[in-house]
Amino acid sequence: MTNSHEKHRHLKDAIPAAARHVRGWRYFAGLFGGEHIAATEFIIGVTFVTMGVGTKEVLLGLLIGNLLAVLSWTLVTAPLAVETRRSLFFYLEQITGPYFSKIYNFAILIFYGSLAAAMITVSAYALRFAFGLPVQLEWYPTSGMFILVTLLLAVVVVVVAANGFEAMANFATICSPWMLVCFICGAAIALPALALETHGTTSFGSFSGFLETAHNTIWTGTTPEGEKGISVWEVAAFAWANGAMVHLGLIDMAIFRFARRKSYGLFSSVGMFLGHYVGWISAGLMGAGAAFLVGKPLTGLDSADVAFATLGFVGIFVVICAGWTTANACLYRAGLAASTLLPNMSRRNVTALVGLVIAIAACFPFVARSVMPLTVYGAMLLSPIGAIVIAEHYLLPRLGMTRYWSNYHRHSMNTAALLTWLVALAFAVTMLMTKAVSFYFIFIPEYLICLALYPLAASWLGAREKWPKQEAQQAKREEALSAYEEKREIREELANDEDDPSNERTARLAKWLLAGAGITLLAMLAASFSIAGTDTDGSALAAMRSGFQTIAIVCTICYFILAFLAMRVTDGNESNG
Repeated sequence: MTNSHEKHRHLKDAIPAAARHVRGWRYFAGLFGGEHIAATEFIIGVTFVTMGVGTKEVLLGLLIGNLLAVLSWTLVTAPLAVETRRSLFFYLEQITGPYFSKIYNFAILIFYGSLAAAMITVSAYALRFAFGLPVQLEWYPTSGMFILVTLLLAVVVVVVAANGFEAMANFATICSPWMLVCFICGAAIALPALALETHGTTSFGSFSGFLETAHNTIWTGTTPEGEKGISVWEVAAFAWANGAMVHLGLIDMAIFRFARRKSYGLFSSVGMFLGHYVGWISAGLMGAGAAFLVGKPLTGLDSADVAFATLGFVGIFVVICAGWTTANACLYRAGLAASTLLPNMSRRNVTALVGLVIAIAACFPFVARSVMPLTVYGAMLLSPIGAIVIAEHYLLPRLGMTRYWSNYHRHSMNTAALLTWLVALAFAVTMLMTKAVSFYFIFIPEYLICLALYPLAASWLGAREKWPKQEAQQAKREEALSAYEEKREIREELANDEDDPSNERTARLAKWLLAGAGITLLAMLAASFSIAGTDTDGSALAAMRSGFQTIAIVCTICYFILAFLAMRVTDGNESNG
């Protein structure tokens, strides 16, 4: 009886919860669309302009880099997540021990805490319009009222992250399509102004005319100081590094453990090519256009200035929503990481404590201007952990060593993993100080160093030993998971895919509401494209831009009403079911 009970418990533990709740491709397409159309896109797109990137460099480099990112999710993150059905945090503790996991969670806390602070600052930039505050161009705050506004906004972010993250996540999902449309509309509004500056007419004619306009006014290939901009490969490396901590660094195992297929990593392309590629290019166009319309250099404008010059008050709302939703997600992740470091405190209190530190940091404008290098530093700091996990899972068995060897030794700290991480970080610091390797490339050799070094260190510290009993138990667990997956596949193939008739009316209503919301976005796009395709003079262009901004306000109000109603109908239907 006891042996049967232990066997049953063993098999039950072998099936992670994620294996019982797999999701289809639409979930991942929507998730990546929501996660990667955010406030960071605004800042990064404008920063490419001020960095003096050339037109061909930005168009080709972003294409290459975002393609590499999609391949990383598809070939690295998703396969491991689907094989194990575990999050990185669970799997990492299994192979490195609890002490190493705490160190890693501290690193997560630092990165996402810094990013949350930057996003709060971005939202505060927009709110300064309502209070008539000056632009914050120094590294420190120059207005007491700006500090007060930032702290009040931070309080809202902390309260929501501590109590209502799911509602905020739903709001972010609704915002994402609208924000993408606003990015594209802003670019369409900016293009005629830039063409007017270059050609003396609002029409740039053909694609070659667009390239000429872009080269002369946007991505010129030189910085405002006259220095040469970064190369196409550095642009590509940045686009790859921007998400390296979550794809090569495997943080997104938490998402893809629910994927039905390993190939679902391909749906990261929704976020990479709509959010990053289109979003960054559109933000760059908006930035250059805003500088021309306002009559100031782009380096003297912040995100709110850029958005207001092209989109009017809707642009201010875009900046507030983008910064707020991104800050909440980052603070939530930072709070979860801090909870593992302070297990005796409730998650709510831990989030509040972390939020206090983040609120103070958000008062310093340099934090927001550091977003672009911050993401690269995040890749250097966190992606080596992914290489260690990949080496443990795939390389050690192929090299005749034992997976989970440190766990079988009952080590609280995997010394090989810690040594490998420290060597990788030392390499990164050395490259930063000596500038022997471009800042944007450092994470690549760093990752390869970890892949090569960890098996050597593990072999030296005990990974070549054998544990027949533990390995047999682990093999049975993996067989049980594989058998469960096969049975689930058969059940899904035989299942009747017809919807419950009682829910049909509700589903139809939700579709009509979503269709209406989509039409409002199409109306915004059509209005902006009509301006982009018009050949007129400067005064008429200003009148058309003002008319579009009014249309954008109406469309935005209609969109959010319809989208919220659709969400309420869908949520009510699910809760009743």
